[in-house]
Amino acid sequence: MSNYWLEELISNPRDFIDSFYKQGKYYQKIRSWDKSNKKRKVPRTYFVFTLDEEDAKKNATFSTYEFGIKEHMINRGYLCKAASLMPLTPLKYNLLKLAGVQIEEDVFIAPEITLDGVLRGWTRFRRGSSIGWGTRCFNHLFEEDGKIIVGYIDVGEEASIGGFVSITPGVVIGKKANIGAEVKLGPGVHVGDHAKVGAGSIITPFVTIGEGAEVMMGSVVTVNVPPHSKVQGNPAKIVQDQIRDRKPKLDLIINPNMEIEHIDKTNKSS
Repeated sequence: MSNYWLEELISNPRDFIDSFYKQGKYYQKIRSWDKSNKKRKVPRTYFVFTLDEEDAKKNATFSTYEFGIKEHMINRGYLCKAASLMPLTPLKYNLLKLAGVQIEEDVFIAPEITLDGVLRGWTRFRRGSSIGWGTRCFNHLFEEDGKIIVGYIDVGEEASIGGFVSITPGVVIGKKANIGAEVKLGPGVHVGDHAKVGAGSIITPFVTIGEGAEVMMGSVVTVNVPPHSKVQGNPAKIVQDQIRDRKPKLDLIINPNMEIEHIDKTNKSS
């Protein structure tokens, strides 16, 4: 028993250090769900629970402090804000990683993005992805009647996110997906590999955009979109069942780490 603290420190130093700080009343509930969820064969991407009546009446900022460790959340918030104002330098990425954002190789992150500093490690930008100017990523969201939804945000390899996109808890964006400017992705939305969402579109909560599907500009999607189909309108309806492969276009936001030779070969082959 005397070596228990040493084993905890070696196996999970962050949790060991956290145990010395005052923890919010919902901290253990969220951590318990996170641990058990990761053991599931198919982990869920979000978790919904209800705040106590007294917390539901409070300002959202004060209720948020009950989700974790107040001092750590404030520090992570400062780190994310400082990093968002910086140009593309190693210091920018190091600050974001220190704040708990998971960033893989060759990721492009534009200035003025907003990242949620409440839940450490719940946002991941995978290899080669591009995050546009003014993008907002939130791992927690207050709903009506005191309900709160928390969830992971996962941006896939070589996915492109346009400027001023809103990404909420539980959103998963697939490999090489393309999200246009000013798109709003509701909680629990899944965007499949190679799918495209046109600028100004709204994807309502818990909708799935199938692999290779295309959502036209300004559409409001309220139901699942089948793979390789095209939808348009408000509410969006299918206008084309099967989309043929077309010559790839360069995005408005281009990851500077992409290999030019790879782009040339792709254009020639098509």
